[in-house]
Amino acid sequence: MHPYLRPTAGATFYVLAVAAATTVGFVTGSPVPILLAAAATLPASLLSMPLFYLAYGLLALVPGANPSSASGSGSSTADGVVTSQTTGDPAAWFTATTHGAGVLLLAAGAVADVVLVRALAAGRRRRGSPRPADQSA
Repeated sequence: MHPYLRPTAGATFYVLAVAAATTVGFVTGSPVPILLAAAATLPASLLSMPLFYLAYGLLALVPGANPSSASGSGSSTADGVVTSQTTGDPAAWFTATTHGAGVLLLAAGAVADVVLVRALAAGRRRRGSPRPADQSA
């Protein structure tokens, strides 16, 4: 296994925290955790977020995936039984697929950030260490 890909506790926690925040954001429908995860994965999220929207747009082209409008009605009885009907909601497979893609892309961005930081750190160590020609006795 390449040393940049070797898991450590800190890197694992970082990737899992990004995935958890993204999952919470998609499940609750709140953009705040998703945006925090995207900010935490900079610079990789500069690529992963446009990829998410590209995947979303391509999946939305499938007929019946994501209607352009929704409507609904509801009623309740004197006993408190509520009935409602909605039409035009996104298909369940579309929602699950796009949410899963969002979580996977931001988690992959976190992994890419770990690899990038490790590569930069290794490069600095190589530049900072004296070369055999530079050493004087």
